[in-house]
Amino acid sequence: MSGLARRSRHLARQTRHLGLFVLAPLVAAVAPVLVVPAVTSSSGASGWAAVAVALAVGGAGQVVAELGWSLDQVQAVARADDDERRRLWDAGLAAKLAAASVVAPVCALVACLVVADHGLAAALVAAGTVVTGAASPSWFFVGAGRPGAALVSDALPRVLLLLVAAAAMTAGADLVVYGVVLLLVPVASVGTAAAVGRLAWLPSWRALREAPQLVRRRAVIVRGRAVSTVYTMLPAAVLGVVSPGAVAAFSGADRPMRMGFAVLGALPARLQNWLGSAPAPDRARRIAIAVALNTAAGAVAAVGFVVAMPVVAPVLLSGAVELPTDLLVAVAGLLLVMSVSRGGALGLVSVGEAPRITTAVTAAAAVGLPALVVGGATGGALGTVLALVLAEAVGCAVQFACLGRVLRRRVRAEGQVPAQVQAQAAAQAGAGAGLGDPSGACPPATVRPRTAP
Repeated sequence: MSGLARRSRHLARQTRHLGLFVLAPLVAAVAPVLVVPAVTSSSGASGWAAVAVALAVGGAGQVVAELGWSLDQVQAVARADDDERRRLWDAGLAAKLAAASVVAPVCALVACLVVADHGLAAALVAAGTVVTGAASPSWFFVGAGRPGAALVSDALPRVLLLLVAAAAMTAGADLVVYGVVLLLVPVASVGTAAAVGRLAWLPSWRALREAPQLVRRRAVIVRGRAVSTVYTMLPAAVLGVVSPGAVAAFSGADRPMRMGFAVLGALPARLQNWLGSAPAPDRARRIAIAVALNTAAGAVAAVGFVVAMPVVAPVLLSGAVELPTDLLVAVAGLLLVMSVSRGGALGLVSVGEAPRITTAVTAAAAVGLPALVVGGATGGALGTVLALVLAEAVGCAVQFACLGRVLRRRVRAEGQVPAQVQAQAAAQAGAGAGLGDPSGACPPATVRPRTAP
């Protein structure tokens, strides 16, 4: 086979691989879109507002119950052998389901209390969102470099079951059916993942016993993720308190944007494996490429959002909610800042500084929470989005400040070691010459330079 043919086959294989990385989050993002028209047509703006609040509250709980597993354990799977991967799967399944068993009821209660109508449906949707997110097997298969398995085990069961819910609501079923179906999604996902990946369907007793200890060990990351939910996942709930009439418009623009942002997750998902396997000397270059790619993808998506939403929104929301142009532009700006921030987070994880993300989100939340209350009360949906842009920008700036400091420190440390090696070699050579070796060729002692972990 010629070299050109081999390169062509390799390129085709890589293209298919990347296509699967894109397809898995794309299908998962499309799943909620399939339900929105059924919700708005059967339950109107009040039903959509209740579902939007429930999804926001459940999304916040999902971030906590997921324990930050997708943040750093994807790269852990990328580095692990088969036995270690099975251990990571077992530990993750046990810890995340244990966390979800506590978080889901709390989110259900909060959603039920916040919404004005459809309280039971909101409670079920919130609980189902928590458990579905916590039990998702995508993190494992992305780390293992098997995006096709992520598609089959996570995205497809979600789409198929939500299609059933949409059909039932269109036929006249109550909004409660949406929440019931969401509670069935994790059962189907984990069962499919176990079959496809030859993994355990249920966590071992040992993993369950160790789950509380594992949750405590991840307290810093979980705390950071919990703080981040205040300004990333809960704006609809906050808006429901300070300006209830603006919830439908805000969620009508914000939810599609976040669905698109989930599709963009295909890029960092692919880069997780690439960054996790990077040799230490090449890590800074790969981080710069990852940041640039995420920024470019975010810019393209932001422009596409502003152009497409005036056409998509009337169909998606059944004409029940109007989205002003200034709101769409603000949401597009939020999408861009979030994409840049995602690149910075990838860089921090790749250099082993994931806890620094907690520092960034804490700063963002300190700015974002009061800004959300003030912005929502005074500016409605637009004020809420502008508050989110401000919070994300603060978090992004802190992330890159931390990342730059870590990289500069490591470059200085690695630059000092070769000088030490040369000095020791010269000393060895001089000692050899003094002992009658005219060439001064006495071999220097081996000094291993330190490299970044």
